Amino acid sequence: MTITWRRLGFLGFMIPLALWGLAAVMFGHSNFKAFRFAFVIAAVVVWFVGTQLNGEEPDEDGKALHLAFGLPLQWAGVIVCAIGFVLTLM
Repeated sequence: MTITWRRLGFLGFMIPLALWGLAAVMFGHSNFKAFRFAFVIAAVVVWFVGTQLNGEEPDEDGKALHLAFGLPLQWAGVIVCAIGFVLTLM
């Protein structure tokens, strides 16, 4: 899988990455509860940002304007956060 995006779709993986890094700096690199909380907050933030940005009309090929990994921004961000959340449980 490659990291691809269209327009502001990169926010789908940059917001979770930024919040994960912030949690690591603030609460320590082994505090997995803080990581889980950061991923949940990131999923909510990306969902709202994605729905606001993709609330406009789709482009000429019928896809959403802001894509990450070929998915609309709000779904890609939630999937990235869910994967990160599950990885902290292992």
